[in-house]
Amino acid sequence: MITRRQFFSIAGGAAAGCLAHSLPAWGSPVSSTDTGRSTSGFLPDVELRLTSMPTEVPLFKGSPTAVWAYRGEVIKGPPESLVHLKSSFLGPVIRVRKGQKVRVHFENRIPASSIIHWHGLHVPQEMDGHPRFAVPQGETYRYDFEVVDRSGTYWYHPHPHGRTGHQVYGGMAGLFLVTDDEEAELDLPSGDYEVPLVIQDRSFNMDNQLVYLSGGMMGRMTGHMGDVILVNGRPRFTLKAATRVYRLRILNGSNARVYNLAWDDGSHLTVIGTDGGLLTRPLKRSSVLIGPGERLDVWADFTRYAEGTGPNLISGGFDAGTAGTMGGGRMGRGMMGPVLPNGAPFQVMEVEIAKKEKEHRRLPERLSKLPPPSVEDAVNIELPRKFELSMFHMHGLINGRSFQMTQVADDEIVQADTTEIWEFTNPSGQMGMMGMTIPHPMHLHGAKFRVLGRAGVSQSGHQDEGWKDTVLLMPGERIRLLVRFGKYSGLFLYHCHNLEHGDAGMMRNYLIKSDQGIRIL
Repeated sequence: MITRRQFFSIAGGAAAGCLAHSLPAWGSPVSSTDTGRSTSGFLPDVELRLTSMPTEVPLFKGSPTAVWAYRGEVIKGPPESLVHLKSSFLGPVIRVRKGQKVRVHFENRIPASSIIHWHGLHVPQEMDGHPRFAVPQGETYRYDFEVVDRSGTYWYHPHPHGRTGHQVYGGMAGLFLVTDDEEAELDLPSGDYEVPLVIQDRSFNMDNQLVYLSGGMMGRMTGHMGDVILVNGRPRFTLKAATRVYRLRILNGSNARVYNLAWDDGSHLTVIGTDGGLLTRPLKRSSVLIGPGERLDVWADFTRYAEGTGPNLISGGFDAGTAGTMGGGRMGRGMMGPVLPNGAPFQVMEVEIAKKEKEHRRLPERLSKLPPPSVEDAVNIELPRKFELSMFHMHGLINGRSFQMTQVADDEIVQADTTEIWEFTNPSGQMGMMGMTIPHPMHLHGAKFRVLGRAGVSQSGHQDEGWKDTVLLMPGERIRLLVRFGKYSGLFLYHCHNLEHGDAGMMRNYLIKSDQGIRIL
């Protein structure tokens, strides 16, 4: 457990014993070196400033909680390009349209090196937030990129190697929403009826301060599991709703926890989109597993509920495959695991119908033009690339290899503007006498994919439809993906989005080469 003073002094994920550096007040100039790279002649439609900084927020009675947060401002473009969530320490929601050119000045004011990754967006390698571009406190990194992705729920978060888990846990994350003409034709719920929901789990001490990796050695291997559920950075979150249809933009922003989302009254969860945007048609599910980094776009119809009532969003119990879960029960915090283990059931948030309103909107039968994945497009049908995930002596490995900052293996080089089949395997029984196997949510930078199928000991409830950039592998599962590589060449990451696993080395580079040659910055 750490005090507020220690939290402000943390650098590189380790608690320091000295006082925090004196930081300028918000809005004052910072002496910095601009280490970003801009495209010659780049004229942004939207220009933003995002600043990471230590601050305090009142989450509970008593002492405020020390966090690291993103604060933003619009320099150029529509004011609605940047919306801060009410009473939240999370980063502002960024809203842009496909085809817009975006410039972001990232100013780092936390006492540790950092960089921003635009999770799910297809951008050049120098704009993607690779840890080799991390800047120290007091410096600025400039991003210039065109939004080429279809409408969808994307997000941004820090990505310095070895410290990503700690910085995200401290509060540095935000949503990045993209719209396009296809989506605009659907007349989906908007304004007050489009609600972002960032779900995270955290642990706190008696002084209301964040406690990181409270599970000791076990916590490092399973990833951090908190026992307090936050939605949009707030505990005990309640959505005050009307008898209307809502669009819920859901992100699993936790470091390691998997959620099995469902309505507690047995209503179907109506999914209209996943990581990479809208599906072809709505899908109704009794529950949906969502791993760290994955997103869901949900159509929520509250028209039939009376005032003062409403369904609660829960995470139902499931077999997470990890040791020490005791069938989803609770244990004491410490070396043997978290108070609220992965797979335990709990309530995520309440929905309370606060007023009656008339609603005439109906669920569209068709949402987008999304043809089924075509395996014939793959250049390696006969020989898919295979990746086996493992944990060994506190290190995360992919095909027995750990992370190296700028190196790739011969079998990690692909061609731009091609499609390949990639196969990931999460073997059971990796942890020897501890009998522990662990879920791994795998994320690809620089590419999107379609899920072709799963094999092995499969847990029901995965939402694999549509374009995705992150996919959850439960213990004993093998999964095949149809991966589409775009036009940008260079060095990109693929890694486990259990952030403690990625920090421990379950992350590798792959190289996209083009006909113009290999380009590594």
